[in-house]
Amino acid sequence: MVLRPALSRRPAGSGRRRRRRGLPAVAAAVVLALTAVGCGGGSGDSGKDSSAAPIREGGKISIPLPVESRGLDPFVASYTATADGSRMSALYDFLVTLDPNTGEVRPRIAESLKPDAGGKLWTLKVRPGVAFTDGTPYDAAAVKANWEAHADPAMKSLRRGLVAGVTTEVAGPLELRITLATPNLSFDRTVAYGLSFIASPTAFRADPAGFGAKPVGAGPFKLKEWVRGDHQTMVRNPTYWQQGLPHLDQVTFKTIADNQQILNTIATGQADLTVTSDGQVQAQAENKNLKADTAQVDGGQFLLFNLKRAPFDDPRARRAVALAMDAGAMTKMLFNGEIKPAHGLFRENSALIDPSVPQQPAPDQAEAQRLFDELAAEGKPVNFGFLTQQHPTARKAAEYVQGRINQYRNAHMEIEAVEIGAYITKGLVNRDFQVQGYGMWQADPDPAFDTLLRSTSSSNYGGYASPAADRALDAARAAGTPEARRQAYTDLVREIGKDLPVWVWQEATTTTVYRPQVTAVKLANEGQLEMDQIGLTG
Repeated sequence: MVLRPALSRRPAGSGRRRRRRGLPAVAAAVVLALTAVGCGGGSGDSGKDSSAAPIREGGKISIPLPVESRGLDPFVASYTATADGSRMSALYDFLVTLDPNTGEVRPRIAESLKPDAGGKLWTLKVRPGVAFTDGTPYDAAAVKANWEAHADPAMKSLRRGLVAGVTTEVAGPLELRITLATPNLSFDRTVAYGLSFIASPTAFRADPAGFGAKPVGAGPFKLKEWVRGDHQTMVRNPTYWQQGLPHLDQVTFKTIADNQQILNTIATGQADLTVTSDGQVQAQAENKNLKADTAQVDGGQFLLFNLKRAPFDDPRARRAVALAMDAGAMTKMLFNGEIKPAHGLFRENSALIDPSVPQQPAPDQAEAQRLFDELAAEGKPVNFGFLTQQHPTARKAAEYVQGRINQYRNAHMEIEAVEIGAYITKGLVNRDFQVQGYGMWQADPDPAFDTLLRSTSSSNYGGYASPAADRALDAARAAGTPEARRQAYTDLVREIGKDLPVWVWQEATTTTVYRPQVTAVKLANEGQLEMDQIGLTG
């Protein structure tokens, strides 16, 4: 997809000229999920202004989120909507974004991102006149430095897999030539997904160890204060590249682990806005005279099996667990039926797959017990640990799985609940798990599903390796028509349904919940707020 220069328009009530941008959309490089479970329908369109009321300049808002930041640099931060996605948007802005409703890639700080005919060579042109808050030019060299840092194994970047085999050449101050290892006509989606937040190379090189606590970007806000475990205060960037933006003077991101408490805090006026994947919060928001806008995305909450460790190195163990579970019963018990159960990684109404092909097996308790018994007879009972976060909703989901599995003979599950930093280190860095609770919210399957499922991906945390799945992923990237792309992803889900590297129990939806006084709320990618746009009315 080719990016075109942004147009100019005059927003209602602002009295200032600003550039038009589309809703971006593909999630952060690794979607660390698991904190806000739930999904559901939507009451709004994330691609439109949340209100036609005039925006007043200035003011402060508070945004509670359930996850504390591990760090605010582009390498270790979680880009998910319920974690650091909006914090990163505030500090760094985006190179490009992807509209979660249309699938269109659109420019931000990038002026254009174009492929050659085959999709192996791409050219990125950076918008002129942009600088980081320390005065360093935001140019092609800055983008190159960041992408090379992602590729450095010593960085342990969560986005390392996205730049594997990618080489870059600075062709001019604002032009970067990009060569991919293999043709990929969806590389612009990869950039939107996980390579769009660019840090000041000057500041990062000066203090790489401390940069995550003292970030320097080119976004609409800059960090003023960070009280660990409580809040981060960000103030308006006076040198922001878009004249007249942001509207707000200050944004405070609060850490509140419980989704219900977040909702009550907004309903009572102690906070203003949140982003959630919890369908119960969305349903209750409308009963509390709050607004709610939703973006439809793929992915969801799922069990991620480690195929490199027993018992799930045996496909029968994975199938037994999948057959023992029931997504409909699980969502009904956990959330009173207020969220939608999943059928697989692609949402039920996805146009990207053939709906007649099942993504995962239907529940079958008798067959599950037969498989458990068969494995036990071979000396391989399905006893395993479940790695999850300490977040109340994630723990509640794990307890449901435990109760379901422990009803069977020759199967037993224990829960290991840890704080998010330990979860990332244990599950994603060290791969020290048997099964873990995981989640993804993606406006487009590429590159998120590619990084999760490709055999050679450094972000393939479960160790899944299937030549047929790899071929389907290759075909999706090479597809020149929607029909060819649909066939490729249908072939992929056919393999996933057979191999079961994951079992998905909840469909993905990202929702913004906010007070009526908040306006111009827009979602980028899978649910990152466009922080420059948000304002207050009255």
